[in-house]
Amino acid sequence: MTKSLFILGTGFIGGSVLSALIEKGQYEIAALCRSDDKAKKLEELGVRPVRGELSSDDVISREAEQADVVLHIATADDLPSVKSILKGLEKRDPSKPRAVYIHTSGTGVLTVPTHPDDVCFNDKDQAQFDTLIPEHAPHREVDLEIKKAVEEKRVHAKVAIMMPPCIYGLGTGPFNRRSIQIPLWAKEAVKNGHVINQCVPSISLRLHNAVLNHSLRFFSGPQNFWCNIHIRNLVGAYETLLAHLEETDSTAGPLYIIAETGSHRWGPLGVLLDKLLKERGLVGGEMTEEKEGSTETETGTQSRSKSEWLHEWGWKVKEAPSIEESMPEEIDHMKEIGEL
Repeated sequence: MTKSLFILGTGFIGGSVLSALIEKGQYEIAALCRSDDKAKKLEELGVRPVRGELSSDDVISREAEQADVVLHIATADDLPSVKSILKGLEKRDPSKPRAVYIHTSGTGVLTVPTHPDDVCFNDKDQAQFDTLIPEHAPHREVDLEIKKAVEEKRVHAKVAIMMPPCIYGLGTGPFNRRSIQIPLWAKEAVKNGHVINQCVPSISLRLHNAVLNHSLRFFSGPQNFWCNIHIRNLVGAYETLLAHLEETDSTAGPLYIIAETGSHRWGPLGVLLDKLLKERGLVGGEMTEEKEGSTETETGTQSRSKSEWLHEWGWKVKEAPSIEESMPEEIDHMKEIGEL
């Protein structure tokens, strides 16, 4: 019998995962969507559109209760939608096999406080996350809500939290194909007329109609280090995690799952961004530097992480361009769609 899958988020990450799931043809897929145009496109792809918002509690909880797999890839920070999913999973028929729930967080949660270079979060050391990450860190409120539900055994599901680092490359989904960090840095540079290397002014994001009062500053000094992953390998990470959870009978597996394949420092990327934007006539001013500055809720600082579980579960990392090699393509795509 074909399993049912409910996905929240069909943008850059979610859309790319959705395309891979459609290609495999192993699930009856339903996807949350807001607009008629997106609903029509999803139907053309063989996906059942579920009309609603992230705030649509009854809709989300009903779908989560019935689905064999729930993937939340819309945003890391929308607590109401997560509570709706957990409510649905609590009501799941206990005579049915446990569902699979994968929530998407991110390694921005590792940036508060700023950890020294010798601290690298390894997903084989689960206690490290709960010991070193304060409750006020980015994404942490949502992660803790899920952790509590798992520990209290309230949900009839096997649960994991996917934690990607900086994601780059062009997506393969039916809607938005661009990533977040590098494109937003580029947009801010074009707005200012020059690249600001070390600290880019905060940008308020609105993702999938969920307001994230969550400012991003891109600290690109040579001491600020982030791991990264190409979108095609992140899709493979979701596939690997999903397959593992479906195959295991245990609900006591690791909760936090890291997915990283490379790393970068922000300073050299700022120099490259300046070069690429000038070559395309998008900025004319000289690159400037500002002192690092941060608040406890900002990402883009330092985030060191190591993925081990996914490799142990058979994750096949594909050959992919580096973040530096992908930047020209991402900038040109933004020009094509009128974002630069």
